[in-house]
Amino acid sequence: MKRVQRFLSAGAALVFGAGSVFLAGAPAGAAQVPALPAAEVSVPSQDAVPGIAPRDAAGTAVYLDGAGQVMSLPGEPQEVAEAAQFLCTPVSGRDNPHRSSTGVAVSGHGWWNKGNCDNDRARVYNCLYEWYTDNTWRQKACSPKETLKPGGGSTHRTVARRNCDTTAPTSWRNHVDVDVIGEADTSEWPYRQADVNCRVF
Repeated sequence: MKRVQRFLSAGAALVFGAGSVFLAGAPAGAAQVPALPAAEVSVPSQDAVPGIAPRDAAGTAVYLDGAGQVMSLPGEPQEVAEAAQFLCTPVSGRDNPHRSSTGVAVSGHGWWNKGNCDNDRARVYNCLYEWYTDNTWRQKACSPKETLKPGGGSTHRTVARRNCDTTAPTSWRNHVDVDVIGEADTSEWPYRQADVNCRVF
């Protein structure tokens, strides 16, 4: 399916916002997004460790993919908003990152509703990111891409999961991406954030 300003990568993605982003980290097979030139980004610290994100971290945070690479911005918010005028807007469902009910692991789910889209199938995936003390969100797990009906529930959702190394409190984000099949849709990649008693090194 074709999208205007579709910003998927084989790893994670970034952008800055307080509830939705327009960059996405994707399962293998998604289109690559070129990394920013070195002069435009801060180098992640090798000494950084997972922890609790401060309240003012959202506007300056950087996302790293599963290989530790910084991902580029998708474009100006105005450009995305202008493109959205011509696209349908699905509702991207996601829950807070949380401790799994089975085992010592962090988990998050993704699903969708139709919004103003016409078609009733979408390719959906979600990814979990852990906050580090150099103000990076680092990808730790992604679900497979699934073809789902709208509505959510236990049978119409994706799941990303990662076993914990310790149970120290740590900030996590669960991002979800929805790609409506056969219909051009908007490219936002919203998230929910929560502190979870799960830390991965």
